[in-house]
Amino acid sequence: MKNKIQALYLLILILGFVSCKKSNKTADKPAEVENELIVEKTSNPSGIDGNCVAPLDWFNGSVPEPKPKDFPPDSLKLSNCDFHLVSWQYFLWLTEEVNGKLRFESYFTNKAIHPESKNDQYHVLDIVEQALSKGLLVDQNNRALYSNILINDIYRDWVLDNKLYDPEVYANFDPTRNFPVGSVSLKTSWKIVQPGEDVSKLHTSSYDIELLSNVKGVPRIDKNNPKIQKNVNVALVGLHIAVVVKGHPEFIWASFEFDGNAPDFGDQQDPNKSVSDKDWLLYKANTTARQSNANNARTLSFINENDQTLKPVTQVARQFAQGGGSETNIGNIKHLNTNVKEQLSANSKWRNYFEVGAVWFNTDKGVLKPKWDPNIDNTMVTGSIKLSNSTIETFTQNIRSENQCFSCHNSMGLTDVPQGRPMLAGKNINTSHILLRNYNDGREIPISN
Repeated sequence: MKNKIQALYLLILILGFVSCKKSNKTADKPAEVENELIVEKTSNPSGIDGNCVAPLDWFNGSVPEPKPKDFPPDSLKLSNCDFHLVSWQYFLWLTEEVNGKLRFESYFTNKAIHPESKNDQYHVLDIVEQALSKGLLVDQNNRALYSNILINDIYRDWVLDNKLYDPEVYANFDPTRNFPVGSVSLKTSWKIVQPGEDVSKLHTSSYDIELLSNVKGVPRIDKNNPKIQKNVNVALVGLHIAVVVKGHPEFIWASFEFDGNAPDFGDQQDPNKSVSDKDWLLYKANTTARQSNANNARTLSFINENDQTLKPVTQVARQFAQGGGSETNIGNIKHLNTNVKEQLSANSKWRNYFEVGAVWFNTDKGVLKPKWDPNIDNTMVTGSIKLSNSTIETFTQNIRSENQCFSCHNSMGLTDVPQGRPMLAGKNINTSHILLRNYNDGREIPISN
């Protein structure tokens, strides 16, 4: 009996010593460093739950500028969480106020790829058509949502330096060349604010907008002679962020929205039952799933052209929460969204926005190459593999070949081109619709080339 007691006592001493060593190791490091270790050097390969958290230094003053050339942040194996972390960091950095406006509001417009417009920063809201569908998202006040496209200096300078605005140069450009690391393109989405409307939780701003006209019997912006309305009060409801980081020339495609835009479909959503029993910014309570996201391209009409009101109203629902993907992907997005919101200051409006999801390549399974067709080979696509922004891709969420970013942004060529222009071969830089549409004289890029 005595021997058993001595053995037990010895075991307790050993366990106590190990525990003490672990405790001292943690105590020797400041809280910020310990938090960084949890994020970047997780012992859990999945990165779910407590491991996918934002570093404390994001919330102690200015957000650190992302370092795409240093991605991933350490030498350990890259995790799913790292891609969502860099997406959130870009969102917070881009929406930080600098000299009275958000940082992304100092970016260049997509017109800046031309030498004569290289400094263009006139951020007029000039897009109303939803991606690929020709429909317009009409809000609960019968007004169209507006968008615009922006690029950073790295993106712009590389295009200008290589003269890719010139169709002949573009057609003969090396198909294996990639956009440089640090290239960023954005698509914003804005709702027109009505007098007396409560937008206290949204970021609001004043923008010029291009008004709708009756173009061949359909409400559209007349691009040959756009009419401008000055200083319109608008609220930010969505933001696409596409960024090239080291090792990922395909871009990481991340999407953010306002919390109150629209409800998510249930896991087994009955098309004949409502998506939500409450009103959302872009959804009327008790609208069925079948009635949601209805493309109005063929039914759209003015109620009153003078006040720019339209019908029918679009009832918006998000078909794939977190953009789908693996359990790890969904878990990381949910946890990181909560973690970031908890660390933002109580008066920050960015607490009312969330990452819908992000999509990129698993480079162990494949890399970007010319003529890559995601509808034939999508084994390398990972993350939120059904990612759509409900304010930008409302009507394509349920179309299998169009319900994620790489469905459109791939390296396939163009066969339907303007008369007298050669067909465009597959190229890595064809992921950019800014370049493709310029080559195609502004026309929409077809999903199948």
